[in-house]
Amino acid sequence: MTDQAASIGLVIRHGRDRDPVASAIVRAIAGPLLAAGMRFITRSVDDEESELRTYRLWARVGGIAGVIVLGADEDDARIRLLRQIDMPFVALAPVAHEVDYPAVTVDASAASRALAAYLDGHPARRWVYITSQSEPDPLVSEAGEAADGGERRIETLQTPDVVAEALRVAGESSPDAPSVLIFDNDHDAVAALDALEEHGILVPEAVSLICWSDSLVCQSASRPITAIDRHGREIGALLGTAALAAIHDGDVVPVAAPQPVVVVRETT
Repeated sequence: MTDQAASIGLVIRHGRDRDPVASAIVRAIAGPLLAAGMRFITRSVDDEESELRTYRLWARVGGIAGVIVLGADEDDARIRLLRQIDMPFVALAPVAHEVDYPAVTVDASAASRALAAYLDGHPARRWVYITSQSEPDPLVSEAGEAADGGERRIETLQTPDVVAEALRVAGESSPDAPSVLIFDNDHDAVAALDALEEHGILVPEAVSLICWSDSLVCQSASRPITAIDRHGREIGALLGTAALAAIHDGDVVPVAAPQPVVVVRETT
């Protein structure tokens, strides 16, 4: 049995800490670990080589009973190393990959399918994804390709000023020609909602708002925002529980994460 005073480690790459789903996952991992008397140690690094060095250090120094790996790929160097140094682990991996190690598997495209199904039943004539990211999330565009039999597409507008772009699109919308605006994160969605209401835009009659990732911010906005619940909290709890099983039992089968759902609120 592993010493209950030992820790579970997690290495986070810079950039992932800005993903609201990843942040929810990390926060939720701690619950099962703390309940079992384990400590939860996190380290932030810049790249894969720094992550590998951290694992080697933990194996050499001791005190880390096992680790959690985020975003595992096929033929992942981190998985190979952890096996070589005999470090117990559990990984967050795409469901499309065949895994022969302890993992929580996530179907990334499921969020696209959930959004597509919702858009199919929405009366909007125009779907617009407004993002300030240098690389728009391809899964949002994928939802447009799946919706309406592939006859329509989600427009992608990249801009440093999300609010101004939302107001521009809203100015081209009306209750007779409504639009759906999709945002990467809760802060952009709330800022756009506040601006639309200040300018007298009818929400949701003329413009509907959807956030790609649900959060407490979406839930507690002046008008609660429709969002996709990608189950970050549930995934984190599954990872924490699987990590405990991996260090104690060693034989843990992959478990599937719950499917995303659109949580309909007052902005649609």
